[in-house]
Amino acid sequence: MSFAEDFSISSVYVKNGNQQDTYKLSIEATIKMSNEQIEILQNGISLTFSYTFVVEEKVGLVWLEGDNKQTIYDYTISYNALTQQYVVESHKKRRYENFPTLSLALAYIAEPKNMSIKIIDREPNRAYRGGVRLKLDINELPTPLRIPAYLSKEWNLDTGWKYWEFSPW
Repeated sequence: MSFAEDFSISSVYVKNGNQQDTYKLSIEATIKMSNEQIEILQNGISLTFSYTFVVEEKVGLVWLEGDNKQTIYDYTISYNALTQQYVVESHKKRRYENFPTLSLALAYIAEPKNMSIKIIDREPNRAYRGGVRLKLDINELPTPLRIPAYLSKEWNLDTGWKYWEFSPW
């Protein structure tokens, strides 16, 4: 099984936000979990997926974050055995969604809409780019499960960075 193909970001859609230098993002990703991860989830252990966004400016030949801090959007998925539904908590929005199947819950996490980022102290005639990555946050696992997860390639779910450039203004 190739986890690189089963855990990736395929598209990032960027549009202007309501305020100057603010942007709304929608993402299309693919999330497929291993049988071990599904079993752990169904046995009551929650899993957290994190989107990390950066805005970098080009200074000379290098890209630097400058005043633009990383923005993180976390989604925690859990299984409710009583209702036999999957629950996804969106930390930033402080919202819970229930899904009858794991595939629907993962699709909700894989295709977030209206995520917001802002470019701080944007300067004219300077190039800016945005980046996003999605990963399974192993640090949120219970302590006894962390060490085996760190040592297993199956648990190292990370899309790597996907970048795009902002058009100059």
